[in-house]
Amino acid sequence: MPKKSHRVAARQQALSRERKRKKRARGHAPQVRPAAPPPAATPSIEPQAAEPATEQAATVTMTQPTPPPRTVAARYLYVTTELKKIAIIAATALVILIILAFVLG
Repeated sequence: MPKKSHRVAARQQALSRERKRKKRARGHAPQVRPAAPPPAATPSIEPQAAEPATEQAATVTMTQPTPPPRTVAARYLYVTTELKKIAIIAATALVILIILAFVLG
């Protein structure tokens, strides 16, 4: 009979394989980022013929599509509250140190 640690490792390996299989089935392809940042989007003006003078004579089109909004910030909503708590504790400690410096100094 195998040791408990071997059974746990085998179970974790099976779960990992199952997760990988599900990812492939969903068609989840890793996103490849370009090595260098793309140049800034510049509008190009294309003249259009045979339009009335009351309408705009040229259309502006963007050469690059806008990227989708990032959802990373939604994951870390607790960070600002934690930083506020840390700042309050640090300020309190600093005030106590200043008071002790005057009292004991």
